[in-house]
Amino acid sequence: MTNNDIVKTLFLPIAPKAAWAYLTEPDKLAKWFHAPKVALADGADYALHGRDSGDKMCWGTVTTMTPHSHLTYTFSITPAPDLETVVDWTLEEVAGGTKITLRHSGFDGVGADGFGLIMALDNGWEKHFGELREAL
Repeated sequence: MTNNDIVKTLFLPIAPKAAWAYLTEPDKLAKWFHAPKVALADGADYALHGRDSGDKMCWGTVTTMTPHSHLTYTFSITPAPDLETVVDWTLEEVAGGTKITLRHSGFDGVGADGFGLIMALDNGWEKHFGELREAL
């Protein structure tokens, strides 16, 4: 089976504790991604809403939450509401800041017809990472 995981690495000039806030806190998430109504919490369902529209953009359940180092949640989006993928964040302290690795998985059964969705998500993560850098 082909591995269609999206894997991205991002380096930020802030400590893991500060980087963690940008992945879990509503006011910080809203600066670069989509805004939840409440902070992400271990074992809890979440929904992220468009900054301008307020429309529900993505949703799921937080499955792993180790503050300042590891966050995993299921991830569904409006264009493909029946597809549940997994977003996994790893934060690592490095000299001068934090190395963040994103692994977005769960696309193996999508096939050629869904490749456009994978490309759109890959492009979306790139765009949002640029917005995260600018938010700092």
